[in-house]
Amino acid sequence: MRRYVLYISNDCAQCDDVVDYIKRKRIECLIINVDDEGDSTPEQVFTYPVMFLNDELLEYGRGIIEHFQQA
Repeated sequence: MRRYVLYISNDCAQCDDVVDYIKRKRIECLIINVDDEGDSTPEQVFTYPVMFLNDELLEYGRGIIEHFQQA
């Protein structure tokens, strides 16, 4: 089973865009705000938003939207 986890941060325009897209398309995904919830990603990352699939890095930024558009 695929398990998508999206990590976002506060004051991040790309994060807002990706969250809006995921909600509009009703993609099943756990969304974690690292600033508010204090959780960290499965591996070190350099920017947000970042999407993991089963704890493996999938995509950064607006590339997350492109990933789902191509699926």
